[in-house]
Amino acid sequence: MKNKIGFNIIFAIMAFPIGIALLREFDFQTFTFKRTILGIIYLVTFIACIFLMLKKKKKNKEKST
Repeated sequence: MKNKIGFNIIFAIMAFPIGIALLREFDFQTFTFKRTILGIIYLVTFIACIFLMLKKKKKNKEKST
């Protein structure tokens, strides 16, 4: 059986507003963040949400006796 990539809706809901905030914080003319520390926090949190959203599901091995 294949390991399927899981999709966690909770992290998807969290990633959407964080991604919007990240876009608002980024200045596309100078390619920098308006407030550097806040932009880095948004970026790290957004990447973590995407990673946790698409994390593979673990196989449950049931022992049969």
